[in-house]
Amino acid sequence: MREIQRGKRFVVIDDFLSEPVFSGAQDLLERATFTRRESVISEEDGPAFRSKGVRFKEELGSVDAGGRPKVYEELARAVHAHSDFYGEASTDWNRIAFAFWKYPAGSRLGWHNDAGRGRRGEFILFLHDRWRPSWGGELKLIDEDPQPANADDDAESDLVRRMENRIDRSTTSPVAIVPKPNRLVLVKSDTVHTIGRVDPTAGDTLRRSLTGFVSLSPERTTSPGSAREKLTAILTG
Repeated sequence: MREIQRGKRFVVIDDFLSEPVFSGAQDLLERATFTRRESVISEEDGPAFRSKGVRFKEELGSVDAGGRPKVYEELARAVHAHSDFYGEASTDWNRIAFAFWKYPAGSRLGWHNDAGRGRRGEFILFLHDRWRPSWGGELKLIDEDPQPANADDDAESDLVRRMENRIDRSTTSPVAIVPKPNRLVLVKSDTVHTIGRVDPTAGDTLRRSLTGFVSLSPERTTSPGSAREKLTAILTG
């Protein structure tokens, strides 16, 4: 495991899991039941496939516990270790939710920011066996703290347009992170990001990931979230 890149709002860690734990995570994905999900961001995105989610309290990863898949424990330890991103367990967040995702050739996920609903951040662990950079599917993000909304944002009802307005006002260019196998990406909440379209040359190879949100449960937050926030209440990876 080695940290290879760090920005204001993201961290990239390669070779995150040991070989046995990585293989076990792949087995979990293969045994999972997936449901076709149409994008709530844009009808131009194409479909993806999501497993049923699981959720744990903040104790996950803080002590050794038997009976749980090791991949969940290892990811939770990474969350505990990055309090500069997610805050302190119990105080700033108290649960971690996980789900597996598969993106086929031709699919993407448009620009969005996964803000609201008590979220402190998210993470993405790539679980395919191999991935050629020419196959696309990059996680692209704007490594810049959220900007105050302006009149254009308030007047725009389309989520993608609002995100594009933020990108247009940005003082930096997007960072593109290749979905290399066994690569973990940690991302702060309210970071504008997208999943690039998987190129047709990927063929039958699916972009496979385990994605999770780190959040404070609704009863601990002061605001339940706006309808706009609920629109983006999806697990992405």
